Amino acid sequence: MFGTKKTVIGAMLLAATAGCAGVASTTRTGAIHEVRFAERMTPANLRIEPGDEIRWINARSTPVAVEFLEGALSQVSCEEGFSSRGLTNLRGRLQDSITLRPNDSASLCFTAEGTVTYNARMDSAVAGGQTIESGTIRVGR
Repeated sequence: MFGTKKTVIGAMLLAATAGCAGVASTTRTGAIHEVRFAERMTPANLRIEPGDEIRWINARSTPVAVEFLEGALSQVSCEEGFSSRGLTNLRGRLQDSITLRPNDSASLCFTAEGTVTYNARMDSAVAGGQTIESGTIRVGR
């Protein structure tokens, strides 16, 4: 009985920390960087190594739309939360945007050196208003 509990708890902990690890990839580094949406997007700029995972987390009470610019998703080696929501186009490629519900997250791993840019659209306190913040991920040196 106790052995079964330990196995289930261990499996739950492994699943909670896995992120993109569940997606097959030969370029996965194991480094995870988080971008949180609360009052503001933090951090707005990141420098990562090829294969690092970026995890976007919505800590707000309203949805956040993350929109990638300039074909940023063409060099993705792993993903979590994008294709499971049907966010692929007719060619099977990832769409360039995702909406994160409150307390939701999604992750990507980028393989090619370069710069990935995106915008986050968040509802503001002003009635009918919206805040748009830009983010940059520099992959490589």
